This record gives sequence, structure tokens and C-alpha cells, in this order.
Amino acid sequence: MPNNDPYSTGTYTADPNTGSMSGSGAGSTGARTTENVRERVSDLTSQAKEKANEFGRKSADTIDRNLDAAAGKLSSTADSLRMRAGTGNDKVRQLATTAADKLDATARYFRENHTRDMVSGMESLVRRNPGASMCAALAVGFLIGAAMKKDNRY
Repeated sequence: MPNNDPYSTGTYTADPNTGSMSGSGAGSTGARTTENVRERVSDLTSQAKEKANEFGRKSADTIDRNLDAAAGKLSSTADSLRMRAGTGNDKVRQLATTAADKLDATARYFRENHTRDMVSGMESLVRRNPGASMCAALAVGFLIGAAMKKDNRY
């Protein structure tokens, strides 16, 4: 006999010989529902990880393209600095040449390394020097905050 209770979560039938009830009740339905929810959560988690990885790859590719452009600008700035330094006194020429060499080294680093390499290098640097890294992060944050505050005045 079917169960007509509207609050029941399963169906039951009575055995006319023994009078016992059998069927699918809340226990088995609940277990199936729990398993379905777990599978769905696992699928959604996998999809989210996949999307995050894809986003990370696309972002790294975009950054790598922009790094090439930045390296070109740094090199042209270094060349310009060297040309202008030729007209100054020895001390100015020496400082300008040193600055241009640093710009060229940075441009070369940008060209030779991918974003992933830079991130892993930064991670190892932070692990080796956590205190100095924290101070540097605080200083950069302070400078960015000061710059943003200054921009908001206008």
C-alpha cells in the first residue's frame, strides 16, 4: 500500500503476509542526495580550479606580452639617457651611464624571463628574507597609498 503522507520522503508498501513495511525511505534517499551533493560540489570545485588555471595562464601570457613592450621602452630610455649623458660633466656622465646600464639589465631580465619565473624568484626571495620583504611591502604600500591620497585631492 503506497504511503499517502505528504511529509514522507519515501514510499512504503505493506507485506500482507507479515504486516511489515518495506520501501525507500528517508535513509536511502538521504544517502543518495548526500552523495549527489558531494559529486556536484566536487564537479564544481574541479571546474572552478580549471577556470582559475586558465585565467592564470591567460593573465601570464598578457603580462609576458606587456613585459616585452616594457623592455623595449626601458632599452630606448637607456639609449636616450646615454646620448644625453655625453654632453654633461664626468660625474653626470658616470651616473647616467650607471642608470642606463641598470635600465638595460632590467630590460634584458624582462626579455629573458617569463612571468612564472619572476613569480617563483620572488617567492624564493621572500622565503629567504621574510623580514626585509615585509618592510619592502609596507614601504610600497605606504607609497601607493600616499600617491592615491594625493590623486584624490584634485
